[in-house]
Amino acid sequence: MKNLVHFALSVLFLLGIASAQNIPAVDVFGGYSYLNFDVPTSGVPTSQQRLKLNGWDVSASVFSFHHLALEGNFSDHWLNNCGGTTLKCDDFSWGLGPRFTIGDRSRKLTGFVHGLFGQDTADILGSGVTVSNTSMALAAGGGVDYWLFRHVGLQFGPADYVFARHLNNFGAANQSDFRVAGGIAFRFGGNFPPPEPKAPKEPKAKSGSHRSWIRPWHKTKSAPSEGQPSETPAESQSPTPVTSAPQPARRPASVPAPAPSRGMPVHPLGIVAAPQEFDGAKILSIEPGSVAEMASLKPGDLIKSVDGKAVRTPMELAAELADKTGKVRIGILRGTFATETVILLGGH
Repeated sequence: MKNLVHFALSVLFLLGIASAQNIPAVDVFGGYSYLNFDVPTSGVPTSQQRLKLNGWDVSASVFSFHHLALEGNFSDHWLNNCGGTTLKCDDFSWGLGPRFTIGDRSRKLTGFVHGLFGQDTADILGSGVTVSNTSMALAAGGGVDYWLFRHVGLQFGPADYVFARHLNNFGAANQSDFRVAGGIAFRFGGNFPPPEPKAPKEPKAKSGSHRSWIRPWHKTKSAPSEGQPSETPAESQSPTPVTSAPQPARRPASVPAPAPSRGMPVHPLGIVAAPQEFDGAKILSIEPGSVAEMASLKPGDLIKSVDGKAVRTPMELAAELADKTGKVRIGILRGTFATETVILLGGH
């Protein structure tokens, strides 16, 4: 219990440092641990005895990369009345090795796997007598973390297979131990991704009909569909008899195109043209039977040249055509398509 109190105070101290400084990502764990310990004895492996030890487990992981960290692990397990005797068994181990985290720091649930290399010390304590043996140890396993808050969560695991070689020099067989832990995990430092913004709630679509709770028979009438006459309250109560035959629907008359509000008439072509930012003369309208109509010119065409000479305004166009007769080449721009057409002008 004393060790757990020291561990909690250390975590609080580290969290205070993390809030004030930019330090690398660190995960810290502390909690209960259970060890199924293989008692080292000489002889055939089937005669070996297993003990169930309870204790604690703490670890700290410092992330060097996004998912890869360096982990240090410490655990201690003990059992009173060891093997049915008045002796006490104690096993302390430590390990150091890589740890790989599955999932990023924005998720509630993450997993991890690790591999540790270190030492395992087994002690048998009696009245004034202590027997101790230290062996190398290998541990491999993994677990999961569920983060209740940004920095605090629950850890299930690690569940490890532990390999040791106690009393191997005296002919004892290798030990295969099993260890499982669970407790509270803390994380601090590093860069946490920003929380995802919540999508705004879409307003509920209003229903086209309404039923009153006081008068369940009342409904709001929907708008009449196309081609269906609307019904007034007077018509719904006392319909008026039809005295005349229904008139056929009249087709709407075509709306004449508005006359151009600005522009300059160019009489040799029979058009009205407007300037186009000193880039030519844009045809606004064409007189019926004119030279422009015979040349298949259309409103919207932009006249750019006359006989290869550029014109920039309707006035320049009229000046170029004033003294010309016979065949004349007109350069036009229709949309993005540029071409030339030949017109025939008579004497003025």
